[in-house]
Amino acid sequence: MARNTYEVDEKLETKFNMKHWIRIMQYVKPYQKEMIFTIFLMMVASVVMLLGPYLMQQAIDKKIPQGDILGLVLLSGIFLLTIIINAICTKYRIRTMSYIGQNIIYKIREDLFTHLQTLPFTYYDSRPHGKILVRVVNYINSLSDLLSNGLVNVITDLFSLIAIVFFMFFIDVKLTLLCMMGLPFLGVVVFLLRKANRKSWQEVSSKQSNMNAYIHESIEGMKVTQSFAREEKNLEIFEDLGNQYRSAWLHGIRVRFILWPVVDNISTLTSAFIYVIGVSRLNQGITVGVLIAFISYISRFWGPIINMSNFYNSIITSMAYLERIFETMDEKPSVVNAEDAIDIPEIVGRVELENVTFAYEEGQNV
Repeated sequence: MARNTYEVDEKLETKFNMKHWIRIMQYVKPYQKEMIFTIFLMMVASVVMLLGPYLMQQAIDKKIPQGDILGLVLLSGIFLLTIIINAICTKYRIRTMSYIGQNIIYKIREDLFTHLQTLPFTYYDSRPHGKILVRVVNYINSLSDLLSNGLVNVITDLFSLIAIVFFMFFIDVKLTLLCMMGLPFLGVVVFLLRKANRKSWQEVSSKQSNMNAYIHESIEGMKVTQSFAREEKNLEIFEDLGNQYRSAWLHGIRVRFILWPVVDNISTLTSAFIYVIGVSRLNQGITVGVLIAFISYISRFWGPIINMSNFYNSIITSMAYLERIFETMDEKPSVVNAEDAIDIPEIVGRVELENVTFAYEEGQNV
């Protein structure tokens, strides 16, 4: 194969690969009980926190007009209890998912390192060692956030979104339908950005690989660099590679975060529209408490959508890294032991010489 040097980009044009996703889920499978328990905790936390706007509506529309102090105290106590339950569930979620995520990262890195030791000399001779190192360290580290938080959060956010929509329909059907008018536009934006997002992060991982490869080669060959006074030349090359990586990263960030202002603007416009419609309906049966509760649910409605869009971005980013990690794992060793291979006995580092002589001239042993 052609030699892969530090200035050669590693081109991978694979789109979202469900096989890679299923493969990474195999590392999650041993922790499915912990995952289910964590998801259950977060669902409980989501439900109790969604009671807040409803409790507020009850206080504004019923308890305050009636002067029911005891009722207000009771609602305040329930609201405080929901905050405590949410804090406890969140604490255990963070602790459990950090444990699961780091164990999965450790297992992936161990499998990759073990597999690298089975690959032939030609594999290491055909590419810079830095490009191998970045896969074992940087790329696997980049999966940490996805595995530690993303998987549970996206399930929790989806459940929260369903629960929020239920509460919104329970309060006012017409306002809920008006609130969802911005969703088709958001779907179009996500569809248009998906290809640019994927390509930009593939470019980032490629430029990062090039830069790390050159850093590794430069440090490894520092004696040669100083012997031939190549310090300035090496610095020029490093600055060029660093600029390429920076440009690719900034482009990826720009593409990735286009979605945030879009969602934020849709949320703001929707809220303003609901305010106008809601105020105009105050004399048509809708109460102040209902309007305030509904506006609160609107802000929470867009929160899970933003989080899920971030999860989508995390998947796109992680897929660029997973492609290269699994590409390395799928490299086939050129030499494989036979089925009847004999295990080599343990080498203890002892050499014994028997009936051995040495002489410069025949017959005159030294």
